[in-house]
Amino acid sequence: MATTSSTLTRERIIGDIAEILQVPVEEIGDDTNVLDVGLDSVRLMSLIERWRAAGAVKADLVALASDPVVGAWVRELTEDAAAAGHTQGADR
Repeated sequence: MATTSSTLTRERIIGDIAEILQVPVEEIGDDTNVLDVGLDSVRLMSLIERWRAAGAVKADLVALASDPVVGAWVRELTEDAAAAGHTQGADR
């Protein structure tokens, strides 16, 4: 079984959010509440699919929507992706 390493980083998460909202990346910071800047559930689901493909297998709509601040998402998603990469590496 082939393994994929996570490509999910803070920069990628912020870049993806900025892209889907069509705003400059500089407008998105760790303290940005994504609901306040226009992210809706449909766009959030699109982001979740991207992030799952990048290794954040536990990315979840309810979990992310319950704390819609970029910094919290970065912590959760990069920890999730790192754990998934560690688990996949152990399966070799």
